[in-house]
Amino acid sequence: MSPSESENNNRSSLWEPEPSHIPPTALDLLENYSHIPSAEILPHIIAVRDRAWLIFPYPCIGWFHFLDISISLHHSYPRILASLKAPHADKKLLDLGTCLGQDVRKLVDDGAPARNLYGTDLKPGFLELGYELFNDKNKLNAHFFVADVLIEDAWSEVEGQMDFIHASSLLHLFDWETQIEICKRIVRLLKPQAGSTVFGRMTGNQVARSVQHETVFGAAWRHNEVSFRRMWDMVGEDTGTKWKVWVELGGFVKRQNDHFDNNGVRR
Repeated sequence: MSPSESENNNRSSLWEPEPSHIPPTALDLLENYSHIPSAEILPHIIAVRDRAWLIFPYPCIGWFHFLDISISLHHSYPRILASLKAPHADKKLLDLGTCLGQDVRKLVDDGAPARNLYGTDLKPGFLELGYELFNDKNKLNAHFFVADVLIEDAWSEVEGQMDFIHASSLLHLFDWETQIEICKRIVRLLKPQAGSTVFGRMTGNQVARSVQHETVFGAAWRHNEVSFRRMWDMVGEDTGTKWKVWVELGGFVKRQNDHFDNNGVRR
């Protein structure tokens, strides 16, 4: 089922009818992990995306950014993957804001033990559609669960158990104060030991500032390197921890009719 005409009109700048291309990593997953015939992959992606859009019209859904499999693009990925695969290491990773669980599937396909992988999202429909997208409902034994990152009671079973937390396309949805609270939640979820790592990507800006993110949560804070480091300094002070912070400002593709304020935007 496709979004209604009114939804398309309201979200036109966030919507592409089909992906301009399927990134090689996503194509490989769908062909060799999910065993979907090549000729069926594009209509399969579009059908799942259209249903995901009806759950919530995030830009990453409308623009097919979930196909980026962004975890594998991070400079820390080889090190973290090797740690997860190490014999008897029993390291655990949580994908915070997992959406369709695409990054968890990449880890599994690359050899990480699924039993040590966790994915959580606010929307249960995204988790179910992830099984449909990757055709693995009956074979994947990773742990997916529904939770609100801002609600305390949702995390008691995994608090203090994670070695790694991957959080992409999450923090940039919120204002400065809420990002601080989310980062303190991340600290509580990680094991209280040296080497615990949080990594991911987000939309930032050359000049750190608040912008209106009208399609999602209203005001949102976009970091530059200075403000991102300052945030983690504040989180460290509040939690009694100390963090080594690595930041890289990349480029950003400006789309036609994109109504976001993209002056100086970076990822």
